[in-house]
Amino acid sequence: MFLIGIVGFIMLFWFALVGLWKLIPWLILAVIVTSIISLVLDHFVWVAIIVGALIFFYIIGSREEKKEQKSKTIDGDFEEIKK
Repeated sequence: MFLIGIVGFIMLFWFALVGLWKLIPWLILAVIVTSIISLVLDHFVWVAIIVGALIFFYIIGSREEKKEQKSKTIDGDFEEIKK
């Protein structure tokens, strides 16, 4: 990433020397847009990982609750319920 920045600065100076002043604002805009896109994608990856983990643990927890509901115990006493 650092090398891309150096190449970008060299291009800006080259355009200034050659006289392509009209391209400099577009290059600056391109840098801003790509920075915003990379920032959003980085945060999207973290959000996706966290949301995926929460969904996974919710599913595991709901399975455990179903197992607890099926057992025939009263208040933690492990005596069978007489029918």
